[in-house]
Amino acid sequence: MVELSLDKFQSRPSVYAILRRDNSILMCRNKSNGKIWFPGGGVDSNETHEQALRRECLEETGVNDIRIKKLLADYQNYFYYKPEDLAMDAHIFFYECETNQEKVKLNDEIDDEEAIDFQWLKINQIVQDDLCDLNEEIYNLLISLQI
Repeated sequence: MVELSLDKFQSRPSVYAILRRDNSILMCRNKSNGKIWFPGGGVDSNETHEQALRRECLEETGVNDIRIKKLLADYQNYFYYKPEDLAMDAHIFFYECETNQEKVKLNDEIDDEEAIDFQWLKINQIVQDDLCDLNEEIYNLLISLQI
């Protein structure tokens, strides 16, 4: 926990892909805390959510065959990112997406400050406490997607 003044927080809309392929979900590890999360990130001022999802997935994972199905959830989340001393007022949107593309970037191909170790996981392999943020909410969202 860190105590911060309200004026330190920056607004940041973000999109994340719950990207499915053959009953698995694409997850990564965050370098800063070792927790798992989803491909995605901030929405640039000139982008739609769809454009940001496609850009972030391609940049981070190399996956370019993405079908965006629907918005699953959105949350207001306040967090502190210690490596860059940033406090964020993040409005994060989670989209269910699908792909047929199995191959993802290897660690030495990833040019991202935070994401590494992309892998396809079955939902029953995901542990709630291993999620980076919004553990209970996101875990329940994933459980609701099980087939």
